[in-house]
Amino acid sequence: MAIEKPADLARGVGPITVRARGRAYATALFNNVFPLFLVLLLWEIVGRLEVIHVALFPPVTEIFAKMWELTVEGIFVRDVLHSLWRLLFSVLLAMILGTVVGLFMGTNRFVEAMTIPPLNFFLSIPGIAVFPIVILWFGLTEKTIIVTLAFEASLTICLNTWSGVKGVDSALINAGRALGATGPRLFYRVLVPASLPAIITGYRLGFSRAWRILVAGEMLASIGSGIGFRIFEARSFLASDVMYSGVIIIGVLGFLLERVVLRSLEIATVQRWGMVREL
Repeated sequence: MAIEKPADLARGVGPITVRARGRAYATALFNNVFPLFLVLLLWEIVGRLEVIHVALFPPVTEIFAKMWELTVEGIFVRDVLHSLWRLLFSVLLAMILGTVVGLFMGTNRFVEAMTIPPLNFFLSIPGIAVFPIVILWFGLTEKTIIVTLAFEASLTICLNTWSGVKGVDSALINAGRALGATGPRLFYRVLVPASLPAIITGYRLGFSRAWRILVAGEMLASIGSGIGFRIFEARSFLASDVMYSGVIIIGVLGFLLERVVLRSLEIATVQRWGMVREL
């Protein structure tokens, strides 16, 4: 019989709970992996039967073989590293800019009144439509992609940060004032922590927006590297296996970055502090 530790008892975590949680994680993994496995199996069957011409719809095994070949040659590794560098640098700039502007909007009515109309205007414009304008300014360079991504992601982060600050419960603000928190102290001890769930959600949405625009930007800018560029180049040679490989890599990278980086940030902050419930 397993002996429960005092720390486990204090948290309400015992051997049964640990086993139950393990089964829950295993079930969740199966529920996510099994449907994907069925899709890939069906894809392989359709590709082998050549229901659709193999040049347009190659079997999954051929796609993964080409993916492995390009990875060993270093082509996909270089493309992934370049794409990730553009994405992470752009999102970092967007997080700084969007958070600062959003906090000012949430705490200053004049800044709020002057910023909301242009913010809503730019949010209604698809990010890909901004690329031709930025290309006129900076040409077909890295700067074009970084500026566009940072601008587009900062819009979403700014909106969520502003919403988070405006959504802080007035009772919480009054309680902070009653305890002597005023001015800057009220700002960084009450308003910022209380709005963190919305701010981090803005980071996740801004990242997703930037990731989608990045691929399109690499296709338009044609700067010689990146997953988007590799897919667009493969189209010219009707290399469908390379195109599908690039699309799969985009999906896998986006999923891992969102779950590993941004989800870890959420767990280490607002979930750890009890501001959001554990999933």
